[in-house]
Amino acid sequence: MTKIALMLARLAGALTLALGAAHAFGLGTVLQLHMICGTVFVLALWVLAFAGFRAAPKLAVLAFNWGVIVVAFGIFQLRLVPGEYHWTMQLLHLLIGLSAMAQAERLAGAAKRREAAAA
Repeated sequence: MTKIALMLARLAGALTLALGAAHAFGLGTVLQLHMICGTVFVLALWVLAFAGFRAAPKLAVLAFNWGVIVVAFGIFQLRLVPGEYHWTMQLLHLLIGLSAMAQAERLAGAAKRREAAAA
């Protein structure tokens, strides 16, 4: 399950990143698809958090909560700083998402190491 969740997180994360960049640069109406891919990524992150809880409980709790932050920030970023300086919220959203992607990798690694040690 960890391997599938990690591959899904990688795919959804990469698509979310590409679609978010396309939206930020005005290259089409891809916002809904970006949100769907982001939701799939966060769900995969949560699966990894549950799968990696025994291997790295603090990281798992952080990743679960970080997923909530990713979704909440994505939903509310338009209201936080509208207008000329909205790019700062877009940049912060990007950094939060990249951090979530790194957490997915770390969680999967911890879970795999625990599985290997148990075998």
